[in-house]
Amino acid sequence: MALLKTYLPVKRILNNLYFLFLLNGLLAASLFFFATEASYEKELFSAISQNIKKELPQNFTDQDYALKALETTGYLQNNRSAVFGSSGIKGITANFFHPSTVDLMTNEGACGSYVVALLRILKSNNIQVKTGQMKVNGIYGGHMILEAWIENRWVVMDPTFGLYFKNDDGSWASFKQLQANWNFYKHQTPQDYNQEYQYEDMRYTNREKIPVLTPAIKSIFNVILGREMADSISIRPYLLRSYHKLAWFTFIIWIAVMLHTAKTYSARKKTELHAPSSAEMKTKAA
Repeated sequence: MALLKTYLPVKRILNNLYFLFLLNGLLAASLFFFATEASYEKELFSAISQNIKKELPQNFTDQDYALKALETTGYLQNNRSAVFGSSGIKGITANFFHPSTVDLMTNEGACGSYVVALLRILKSNNIQVKTGQMKVNGIYGGHMILEAWIENRWVVMDPTFGLYFKNDDGSWASFKQLQANWNFYKHQTPQDYNQEYQYEDMRYTNREKIPVLTPAIKSIFNVILGREMADSISIRPYLLRSYHKLAWFTFIIWIAVMLHTAKTYSARKKTELHAPSSAEMKTKAA
C-alpha cells in the first residue's frame, strides 16, 4: 500500500506535460554541454598529436610516434607539475567528471596523470593501449605504467620516468620480459628511478573495486575468455572520456523522454478530441 501511494504521485509527475517539456529542455542543454566538452577534450589531444607528427619523418612508424609522444608527455607534465605544485583543484569538473584535461593541465595525479596524458596522445594516433597498476612491495597500485601495441606486441612505457626498455636486439621489452629478468633491465633506468618498482606483477583492472559485482563479472570473463586473457583486460582506457560517455548516456535518456513526451501529448490530444464540449454538456444537463 505504501509503495502504491508513492507510485501514484510519481506517475502523475511523469505524465505532466509541463514537467516533461522542462525535462526535455534540461536534457537538451546537458547534452549540448557534454558534447561540447567532449569535443574540446578530443581536439586538445588531437592538436598535440598533430604537432608530434609534424616533427616526425613522413613515413614514421608507431614506434617513432610513441617515442616522441613519450618525450612530449614528459615535457608537458614536468612543466605543469612545477607550475601547479601539490595544490589540489576542487569542484565538480575535477572531482566528479574528472576529464583527461585535468590530468594534462595539472599533473595532480602524479604517475596516474602521466599515464592518462600519454594514453590519450597515443590513442589519438590509433595506437592500442592498456594501463597497469604495478605491484610494489606486495601491494597493487604502488605505481602506474602503460603498455602500447607496437610492432605487433605489447610493450612497456613508463611516462613518469620517460622510460621504455630495450632488448639486446633493439626491440622494446614487454612486461613479461621485464618481470622475468629485471636485473638486466634495471640498468636502463635513470638516477631518479624508484628501485622499488621492479615489475614483480601487474594488475590491469581492479577487480575488487565494486564488491560482488566486479568479481562476478571477472568470473564470467574467466569462463568465456580464459583466465589469462581476462586478467589482461584493461578497463581504464575506455573510461577516460567521461564527457563523451555522459553525452551518449544523456542522448539515450533524452530520446526515451522525448518518445514518452510525444506519447503523452498524443494521448492528451485524443482525450480532448473525444471529450464532450461545454455546449454538449449543457444540452445533456437540460
